[in-house]
Amino acid sequence: MNKLSQVDLNLLVALQALIRTKSVTKAALQLNVTQSAMSRTLQRLRHQFGDPLFVRTKGGLMPTERVMGLSTDLDCLLQHAETLLSPAVFDPQETQADFTLMMSDFFAQVFMPPVFKTLFTQAPNIKINCLNRQPDLMGKLALGEADLSFSSMGQPVQADIYAQPLGNDRLVTIMRKGHPLAKTTLTLDDYCQASHALITMGGDRLGAIDVALAKIGRKRHVALRLPHFTAAPYAIEQSDLLLTLPECLAKSMAGHLDIVIMEPPLEVEPYQYFMVWHARQHNNLAHRWLRQEIQRVISMSLKA
Repeated sequence: MNKLSQVDLNLLVALQALIRTKSVTKAALQLNVTQSAMSRTLQRLRHQFGDPLFVRTKGGLMPTERVMGLSTDLDCLLQHAETLLSPAVFDPQETQADFTLMMSDFFAQVFMPPVFKTLFTQAPNIKINCLNRQPDLMGKLALGEADLSFSSMGQPVQADIYAQPLGNDRLVTIMRKGHPLAKTTLTLDDYCQASHALITMGGDRLGAIDVALAKIGRKRHVALRLPHFTAAPYAIEQSDLLLTLPECLAKSMAGHLDIVIMEPPLEVEPYQYFMVWHARQHNNLAHRWLRQEIQRVISMSLKA
């Protein structure tokens, strides 16, 4: 405690801003101070920690190993401090919180409309900013560029990341109603000989189906790669391509497109959707309310 009493805790706020922005200028703007004041603060931080903390590079300030090691603990510490200073009871009707959510276009179309309705009904003064989901979603959460993301968790979870399951889904295959295979039982040979579309946001050359096919010594011809879930079914309606995609999206699109839904001719494991957030937000009352409402609404949707 004697050591803590000798520390200006505002320095830790400045350090967090420097870590997130990797720039003295941007950190100064974020904290509404001058660039020279932020430069002096950085010198004080270096003296306090006995470490350079950052090295200047063409891409901005590069954190040292010391900073990388304390980044998560710093975020959690400041979040806990903010919680201590916040009202003990969270009132959605009164909050003016801003939330940034990262998701695919599919998730935004299929699951989020009833979520938005619930959130804005309970908390009419909140603001929600939606971003396209990025391949490095955990890195974006760690940098504070998003409060929540949604994923089927194809990558390991970091120690400072929380992941809550929302529900299950599975893959199905769609084609236009006039497709030569639409009125037959889709066999494995038919499937492999047909031309396919593949939804890939990260530029992947293979999908889950390709991995499953490779395990049994088969492969398919992918003629079209698209980065958007909701655009792909429109291409299928106007071509003889097959598309294998989440069942929730297929059912949603089947209501207004001339497509049919069929079972893929091979076994593919069902998968779960997860809501993902960084440890710094875990005890935030507004964030906790947000997570609870999203989990409740989407889980009901997946069970319907």
